[in-house]
Formats: sequence, structure tokens, C-alpha cells
Amino acid sequence: MGFVNGKKIMTLEERINRIICASEVELAGEAYEGKYELNNGKSIKEFILGKFRGKIKNLDTGNDITISKQSAQKITSHFRDGYTYQKIIAYVPQIVENMQFLAEMKPEKNNAKFSNYSYYITRVNIDGESHTILSTVGSVEQEIYYDQNVFKGTPEEVFMKAKSSIADDVKYSRLAEILRGTKRGD
Repeated sequence: MGFVNGKKIMTLEERINRIICASEVELAGEAYEGKYELNNGKSIKEFILGKFRGKIKNLDTGNDITISKQSAQKITSHFRDGYTYQKIIAYVPQIVENMQFLAEMKPEKNNAKFSNYSYYITRVNIDGESHTILSTVGSVEQEIYYDQNVFKGTPEEVFMKAKSSIADDVKYSRLAEILRGTKRGD
């Protein structure tokens, strides 16, 4: 299997199948305790800025992913997405390390901050429940940016929901766009 720009050469359907068949990363739900307060955006942002600055190597592509101040702000801005999202923040390094490449897309806006966006999936189990994390990495001149969206369910369940979701369902819109025209998840 070859690589292009650090990404394994596979069709989208092959990448989807690989993600669906991947093992879950087991996460303990109490890892945030003593590090940051749930429902406190300032506490969560301070934790991210103090703990996760620098580069984390992704095992799938071998790329170094940088968690920047902008990344911390973006990740923190979603803290109202619930307790599971907030608990998962304690595991950002493990998520980045274990995420699997799904697709790469050009930005929709002409004046976007990044020249392209790569999307990755991490399959996790936290507090005994399966979750799928869609991670976004934006690149411009080797600068890497990271953000995440957490979905309840296995990747196969999440992919099926994304493919059947209506256009107004913002949470699933990017996944729906990536999966458009694929057979897997029907």
C-alpha cells in the first residue's frame, strides 16, 4: 500500500470499511476529574492550552498534528455539546494519535484560513458507550489545526445517519458531504 502526502492510498469505501472494522479506543469517563470542570468553558480552555500545546503524531498518517491556541478555542467552543463531549476533551492526545484518515477536501470559502481540510475518524468507548469522533485538521504551509465533533454510536451507525440526514442537520452535514455517492453505510 502506497502513501501520498502521508495518507494511505485507498478508495474512500476502503477507508470507510477500515474505520468500521477498527477497534474502539477505551476511555475512562473520569479522566477530566481534577484537571478541569465540566460546564466551565474557561476551565476547559485553560486545560487544553496548558496540557496539549505542541505536536502529537498521528499513527495512521505519521503526520504531526499541532494543537494551537486557535484549536483550543475551537474545541472549547463546543463544550455545550454535553458531558460526553466535555469528558472526551481530556483524551485529545489519544484521539489525535489514533484517528484514521477518512477524506481530504478543499475549503468551501475562497478566503478560508487553510488550503485544505483533512477529516479523520476515531472510534471510542467512553463510560461503556460507543462514540465516533470526526476530527478536522486544516493545513496551510505546514501549519496544522485540530477540531472535533462527537457522535453517539459506532462509525457504521453514524455514517448511515449522516447519509440519511436532511441537509439542515448541521452536525452531520460534513460527513454527509464526504459520504455522498458511497455504497458503504446504505
